[in-house]
Amino acid sequence: MTSESIAIVFNGVESTVANALTLAQFIEEKKLSGRFVAIKNDEIRPKSSWSEDVIHSGDRIDIVTPISGG
Repeated sequence: MTSESIAIVFNGVESTVANALTLAQFIEEKKLSGRFVAIKNDEIRPKSSWSEDVIHSGDRIDIVTPISGG
């Protein structure tokens, strides 16, 4: 890990990302598409906040896809 990267946990796996990366940039880097919910530190983050939501060292990011049932 360099001084320009930080340690996070993504979907339960330790990972490193660029420092000062927003949630929107992270999602774009991961090439995620379709319907999903972004959860940061156990809190659902609305899509409208992703571009201002900076990821910090130690953050836990989870991406969850909804499953409908009957």
